[in-house]
Amino acid sequence: MGYGEIFEALKKGQVKSIYLLYGEEAYFIRQIEQAVIKAVLAPEELDMNLLQLDKDPSINELIALIETVPFMGGKNVIHIRGTALLRPRKNNNEEAEVNDKSEERLLKVISNMPDYTHLILSTTDKVDKRRKIFKMIEKYGTTVELANIKGKDVRGWLISKLAELNRKMDSDAMEYFLGVISIMPQISLGFLHNELEKAALFTEGKTRISQSDLIEIMSSIPEISIFSMIDAVSQKQIGKALQLIGEQIKSGEHPLKLVALLARQVRLMWQAKELAKDGYGAREIAEKLGLVPFIGEKMLKQSKNFTPEVLKQASLALATADYDLKSGRANKSALEEIIIAMCR
Repeated sequence: MGYGEIFEALKKGQVKSIYLLYGEEAYFIRQIEQAVIKAVLAPEELDMNLLQLDKDPSINELIALIETVPFMGGKNVIHIRGTALLRPRKNNNEEAEVNDKSEERLLKVISNMPDYTHLILSTTDKVDKRRKIFKMIEKYGTTVELANIKGKDVRGWLISKLAELNRKMDSDAMEYFLGVISIMPQISLGFLHNELEKAALFTEGKTRISQSDLIEIMSSIPEISIFSMIDAVSQKQIGKALQLIGEQIKSGEHPLKLVALLARQVRLMWQAKELAKDGYGAREIAEKLGLVPFIGEKMLKQSKNFTPEVLKQASLALATADYDLKSGRANKSALEEIIIAMCR
């Protein structure tokens, strides 16, 4: 079951007895946790009927909690964050045998959960889908994998979130926001949520968010200067690019992050150039690279400023800089030298 399907089911009053929420996107996990709790308990029941734990109790304690009848009737919700019940096991036969016996008792309870208890297990760690407990939760409850959102899916989430905040974003502001996000190797919805909340507070009394609003609000985020720096490199504005990279390093940003972000951008431009050579259009290129359409168009346009050989050499140089930085042998001017070579 996916993120949207969970909310649709909860709106219809279809609440499962047990939920396993796992994956890297902590924001989605928190949203579902709160939605399930809200679907089961009224606000006045939270103090008495909601138990939230930050680690697993023993198997026997968990079974006792599940089977405890709610005080004054109603339902109980047990919420365990950071559960380790689904982690891959180590190869210790004696320990595994003990764990198997404990798990068997829990499996029987999961297969016949009391109708007055709902259990939420959540973790951002990896889970072992081969485990019996995973298969049992999948059979009698709901398991949901919540991966980081893809760049091409951010626009829909953004529009929905803006509607919640009673805000609209100017078209150039939308492009700017999505452009900054496009250079992030991983997109955290928690981060995006916080930035939009800040934008809503900053624009209190207005209904629209402008590009200048975003620039002021997000000025401290490294990706903003990096986004401008990459634009400068793409347009071969060597002075501006070197100034921006210098400002980032002076402000304490680690060169490794700058190398990684520039390497990703060079790789995308190289891929866009190769796909265009094979006859793909901008929208098709955006889809293949997992980018928002207008970012795909921009990537294709930027790639035309460089030959395949320049992009190849830049990619190799950035890989070398990355290795040297990690091994402590890096020349501090290595990144500047790469930028100069690209802008010639």
